Amino acid sequence: MTLPFDDEDLESRLVLIWGSPRSGSTWLLEMLCHPFRMDPDVDLGFRPPPEWDGDVLTLPVNEFQIAAHLAPGIYGDSTRGGTIEDEDGAILPRTLNRVTEYFSSYAFSTAYADVWRPEARRLTLVRLYAVIERARAAGFRIPEELPLLVIKEVNGSHGADLVMPLFPRSRMIFLVRDGRDVVDSLVDANSPSGWLAKRKWGRAGFDTAEERREFIEESSRHWTARMNVCSRAYDGHDPALRAKIRYEDLLADTAASLGELEGWLGLPSGPKRMESIARKHSFATVAQGGRGPGKLHRAASPGGWREGLEPAEQEIAREIMSDTLAQLGYEK
Repeated sequence: MTLPFDDEDLESRLVLIWGSPRSGSTWLLEMLCHPFRMDPDVDLGFRPPPEWDGDVLTLPVNEFQIAAHLAPGIYGDSTRGGTIEDEDGAILPRTLNRVTEYFSSYAFSTAYADVWRPEARRLTLVRLYAVIERARAAGFRIPEELPLLVIKEVNGSHGADLVMPLFPRSRMIFLVRDGRDVVDSLVDANSPSGWLAKRKWGRAGFDTAEERREFIEESSRHWTARMNVCSRAYDGHDPALRAKIRYEDLLADTAASLGELEGWLGLPSGPKRMESIARKHSFATVAQGGRGPGKLHRAASPGGWREGLEPAEQEIAREIMSDTLAQLGYEK
């Protein structure tokens, strides 16, 4: 069946953000797609400011999760249930593909990759093109040249090395953050008053110190596994079409870091525009009741793990993360 769009052109308009949850990925997505704000309660998944009528240069796709379906994670009750180690000892996500790809009857097996890979690519492109079509139908001013589709896929990062090769013409943004701050944030989110606990997406606290240490060990392994897989995907992608950015650098000089990314993407990146976007999306603009301990917007303060994690907990994280932290430029 003929597609209603140029598939290679659309593929070249994709920008996929990979990394770890709790690394500022929604913040980055909204800045790259300013002035849109994420809103899962509307059909498009985002909304513009009231009476906005500008040209659409970027459209956001928040939590697309194609990787979660093409590379479903296998999680168990044990601490190590969600990760495995390869023959070199590298920690990787334990996905169905990684465990059973050798089994030829498996739907996404290596033996049948020549059959399912083109169809997985086609399905993804058709689904993403619908975002553009529906934005146009909703009255958004879409230029003749297709807008960029900026896709936040951090919660599917366990499948980055499977998905990125399907789209060699796309752009890849690898967003990294010190894993110890990620784990500290997850501990806070899973506290009795934490935002994950309130949404019933996580735990509601830890009954014992041992439970908390087990959670920190598991979360440290998951962060390490995600980063290792994202690094492999990054290393395998065209250097001209990939960018790695640290959350800490983006926070320290948002306008400059954002300007570099926008310029690389071919978007307007003048200093005044970047400073305006950075200011409108800064942590200070979050309402007082929406930020602080237990909130989705918690602190925006790198290095908080030194106070948030006990010395023994820091050692657990360090032991698991140290090699990957060093590879990403962080001190062990």
